[in-house]
Amino acid sequence: MRIALLGAGAMGTIIGALLTKAGYDVELVDNYKEHVDAMNEKGAQIVGGMEETIPVKAVTNDGMTGKYDLIISMTKQTTMKDSLANAVPYMHDDTYIMTLQNGIPEDIAAEVVGIERVIGGGMEFSGTFVSPGVSKLASAKETLGISCGRPTGVIDEKAKEIQAMFQKALGHCELTDNLMGVRYTKLSDNSCFSGLATALGCLVGDILDNRKAMEIIAYNGRECATIIKAKGITPVECFGLCPTEDRVCFETKEEMDKVIDYWTKVYTPFRAQKASMIQDLEKGRKCEINFINGKFVEEARKLGIPTPVNDMIIKCVTEIQNGETTLEEAWAKNLDRFTIPEYLI
Repeated sequence: MRIALLGAGAMGTIIGALLTKAGYDVELVDNYKEHVDAMNEKGAQIVGGMEETIPVKAVTNDGMTGKYDLIISMTKQTTMKDSLANAVPYMHDDTYIMTLQNGIPEDIAAEVVGIERVIGGGMEFSGTFVSPGVSKLASAKETLGISCGRPTGVIDEKAKEIQAMFQKALGHCELTDNLMGVRYTKLSDNSCFSGLATALGCLVGDILDNRKAMEIIAYNGRECATIIKAKGITPVECFGLCPTEDRVCFETKEEMDKVIDYWTKVYTPFRAQKASMIQDLEKGRKCEINFINGKFVEEARKLGIPTPVNDMIIKCVTEIQNGETTLEEAWAKNLDRFTIPEYLI
């Protein structure tokens, strides 16, 4: 199987390198020329949760050649349509697209190859871009893994082949017939800890160590679970997180304390994680806030469900993106903008 991985950022570099190490024919495609050159010259260096340098093949977009059997799409959703459009000349009639972005990107891929040739996945680990050629595994090595499946729910030989590939490379790959359950679990993950971390300009560990921030997480998680249930979706557990009502919803302070304990246990291995949205903003790029927290808000509007916490996260991140607030001053400015009912404090 000949594979092109589009978007070799922090996560893409780790996945591409480990697939290569497992013996698969992978080209890491990225327009950051210095990064591409560094990987070709010195290999892809992974630090943090694991320490390893792996020789890889890397090209810029104009270096793609021939036809690929599998396109792994890891570009941001803000550029995903253009990225896949540029890759169309390198696809054949049986090329599959695997979407590993945050959010719900399968519809975009389906516009290119049809829904029957799309497989989606949610990643269970985190990564941070360090420098050209160097990516940090920002969670424990044991978190390496993905959950994947077809939007249609079909489990066939192609899905099993891709599962086996990631199982060999990462050590864990769960194949599911409930991809939307996986997607909405990951969307909850990103809306809570990536969304709030970006709004506050901090790491996951900073949130875990602050009671007010964890109360915000609890309320945001409750919003997400309420929307998921209203849509009739059954969440799939990923890396210990499963945003069902019995796990993340509450009505009293005592119940909220238990919910905070639940979130804390799930996210302790990710204390060092820097949200990809923060990394985008640091580079002067638009982030995916409207595809992550914005997706929940979009669905909630259809259902008549209020989303005050998601709304405030979007507002804070948008202000940072527009240059009205800096990441450095975000914590001091934004933490107290989230209102928590007095009876629960």
